[in-house]
Amino acid sequence: MFTQALDQFSKWFLHHQSFAGYIEPIMQVFKPAWRAGQFRAQVIHTESHKGEYLSIQLKPSKQWPVHIAGQHISLTVEINGRLLTRVFTIASSAQQFKNTGLVRLLIKTNALGRFTGLLKETLQAGSWCSITAPSGEFIFKNIGAPVTFIAGGSGITPILAMLDEHLGQISTNVILVYYAKMSEHQCVDELSELALRFKHFSFLLLTREQSNQITSHINLAEKPDVYCCGPLTFMQTVSDFAKKHALNYNQEAFGLALPSTHNAGQLNVKINNHAHVVTNTDVLLTQFEAKQLPVKRGCGIGICHQCQCIKKSGVVRNLKTGELSDNGEQLIQLCVSQPVSDLELQL
Repeated sequence: MFTQALDQFSKWFLHHQSFAGYIEPIMQVFKPAWRAGQFRAQVIHTESHKGEYLSIQLKPSKQWPVHIAGQHISLTVEINGRLLTRVFTIASSAQQFKNTGLVRLLIKTNALGRFTGLLKETLQAGSWCSITAPSGEFIFKNIGAPVTFIAGGSGITPILAMLDEHLGQISTNVILVYYAKMSEHQCVDELSELALRFKHFSFLLLTREQSNQITSHINLAEKPDVYCCGPLTFMQTVSDFAKKHALNYNQEAFGLALPSTHNAGQLNVKINNHAHVVTNTDVLLTQFEAKQLPVKRGCGIGICHQCQCIKKSGVVRNLKTGELSDNGEQLIQLCVSQPVSDLELQL
């Protein structure tokens, strides 16, 4: 009850979701990377892989709850004085975590990116970052049917975790169809070891040039369960095929879909007493960034709260919940807020 009272006080008078969030700067003097509502993690080892991939071994604090193979976390690091957050799938099994206390992230980096492009120099062995509890519904649900995993590019990460976690418990045929750029398939040695240990498992390494054959390796005679992770158009092709042939289908995708707006139009937004015009067809964060307004970007999908601000008046739609706000003052997250009326904001 006392904690709830402190949090309510913070919302009313300090404009923070929690009192713990308000005292973050003080806590970080004693515990680097301490974040309210998150868990500290120490970088144990990093390794560069072909195709601009970076493998990161993290040791989370003891309070971190063990993940289910296939789930993801949000990773927050401080880069050039700014807190940046992105979502990454864990590329190691829950059993590996129980045995070693470590989790692995396998991240596709971009040399020009303001986040992944700086991770190698930011996350050195011994440094600290913060992570969230694991979440996500892309987990293994097999109950005895054959299984076909289909991965595209970095979509291999949750599937690596699932294979390591579950192959020993499966007796039916399991095949992995893995698409990537030429010579950019990741962890092939691990896949080869699994294929040697488990005779019911096999894998194919295909290139993007063969992506017109995405579904050709699904054996319809076996009626397999299909698990797919990759680009949206890639997954849509597999999803349509699975639906057509009545196959159990599971997929992973990050992002938020904007609801269709039949009456697209412009709205007025007052920010710190300055007037701006936005449309009701996109989230506020994207539009503010295009205008080069002083906003913070974190995960971009409503997890990290880095883009939180105060809405003084007006109505927004929360794209995570679909709910409309009231017209009064409240905290909102710009990355998941679609304007519905004229607004007044305090950044």
